[in-house]
Amino acid sequence: MTEVPGVTTVQPPERLLRACHLPALIADDDGRGRVVALRQFVKDWAASDDVRRRRMVADAPLRHRPWHRLGPRRFDLARIAAVVDGLCERDNLSPPAWVASHRADRPVSLTQQRLAPTKWNAWVRSVAPPACERHNVWFVPTALDDYRVHGFR
Repeated sequence: MTEVPGVTTVQPPERLLRACHLPALIADDDGRGRVVALRQFVKDWAASDDVRRRRMVADAPLRHRPWHRLGPRRFDLARIAAVVDGLCERDNLSPPAWVASHRADRPVSLTQQRLAPTKWNAWVRSVAPPACERHNVWFVPTALDDYRVHGFR
């Protein structure tokens, strides 16, 4: 950047959604919070370079509340890990160490608690990125794309 005499430039604060922020955003959802938070994370990832991406995933996410290890929130960390692992794998970055410690104990999708045995879900599993199998969280590869859809920021 070139300095201009008499002109002060102010850099805006870096606004990144980080993986460690996701559990709180998912837990405070309004019925679509899980999808909105993960979609925003994917969008921020797409708009970042490798240095910023490493910063986005450097700190491990923790459960927002202790009781989230039970009930429908118990899969949140596995979902976050699967998305981070899939993004790192796709973009040739090594995933952070914390990613390996999160796996769902049964097949789940990004939005549902159980992956029902349907033809659609069989197809999803057949085309899913390798990260999905490692975390037992299933989604199609396009879930990691940056869609600029009305209603998502």
